[in-house]
Amino acid sequence: MVDQMAEKKNYWEMQKSFWKTPTGIATWILLLAAILGGGLLALNILGSPYPVIESFRADPVVVSPGGVSNLSWSVIGASQVEIERGVGKVELKGSMQVKPTETTTYRLTAINGSINRSTTLRILVQQP
Repeated sequence: MVDQMAEKKNYWEMQKSFWKTPTGIATWILLLAAILGGGLLALNILGSPYPVIESFRADPVVVSPGGVSNLSWSVIGASQVEIERGVGKVELKGSMQVKPTETTTYRLTAINGSINRSTTLRILVQQP
């Protein structure tokens, strides 16, 4: 009986010492990274209510009077997207031509429930 208890104690002592070796420490780090990484990824994919504006661009950004600029945008995770300055509601991804008569700032707003993200861009109209 004493020998069995000594064997059990020796086994657990060996297990404890493993976690203090470089291999044991590396194993802990990998396990922790996998647990945290997987949890953060799942939280971001499944629970993130924040919309993301991937891009909002104008080409060209400087036009002459009567000139046309092409607005393009890409949004993910939004239930609704709006562009201010006479454009209105738009799809999550798209493009359209605008014809500003004066220097104009356009604001894209991505909406998901009560959480909004927005960004702006300015198209300059050069006066002759």
